[in-house]
Amino acid sequence: MGFSDCGIAAAAPLSEDEYPLAEWLQNGWHADMDYMERNVQMRYDPRLLLDGAKSVISLLFAYKPDCLMESKVRISQYAYGEDYHELMKRMMYQLMAKIKELYPDFEARAFVDTAPISDRHWAVRAGLGWIGKNTLFFHPLYGSMCYIGELVTSCEADDYDSPRVGESPCEGCSLCVDACPNHAIVQYDDRFHINARRCTSYNTIENRADSLPVGLNTRGYAFGCDICQSVCPVNHRAPASLCIGPQRIAELESLAYADEAAFRRFSKHSALNRIKYRQWRRNMVKSEGE
Repeated sequence: MGFSDCGIAAAAPLSEDEYPLAEWLQNGWHADMDYMERNVQMRYDPRLLLDGAKSVISLLFAYKPDCLMESKVRISQYAYGEDYHELMKRMMYQLMAKIKELYPDFEARAFVDTAPISDRHWAVRAGLGWIGKNTLFFHPLYGSMCYIGELVTSCEADDYDSPRVGESPCEGCSLCVDACPNHAIVQYDDRFHINARRCTSYNTIENRADSLPVGLNTRGYAFGCDICQSVCPVNHRAPASLCIGPQRIAELESLAYADEAAFRRFSKHSALNRIKYRQWRRNMVKSEGE
């Protein structure tokens, strides 16, 4: 189907040690993302998303682009191409149809940021990689530039994958922690978390306020942020996986001058549809002023 990797895990609940969500919430590092406080048990237990769930199939699609924006104002690389929700869902439904040809009793639900399920931690459970110090999932070959989705199914696998054992490539490295201009990556009880209030990605996407925090240093990012990814040695070695091309880059760079109608047309099938034009202009003013 074109996925970069996949793994299958038994649908037993995640532990707090695997997914320290409570610790993150208790410290208020989710900022104004109140939705993270809802359906907490579902975030741990996929059986609450599908009655009789037995397995979680984690699917990765690597998106490292073959060329980058060079303008003063930039967006995160995951938003360069087609909206990953649409891309992944289309591929996942095709995969479900193929599986059903082989196993007629196969039933599943597909999730790509569309339900309270922790993509990163199920990818780890399925043996696909690790959680980095920047709290992003990363694959040993493709790094952290991967879209993640799940098929939660009531079918059992003959065999399940296991989390990777051995030392994470993050051991002895703190480049991502040091590179964040807003010190958003915080260490707490030997674990790393993102303090969303300091994070450029949170502020340029989730923050709905009329103005961004005065002290926020976006380094020119008007949507998302790649700073903690751009310094990662694993990402440096990762192959380019998505053909973007100079024409698409030129279109992205022209958004700095787009009016509302042009922005809405462009963002309709892009991850940029996460924000309104009002937020885009707010972010632009901040980025251009740095």
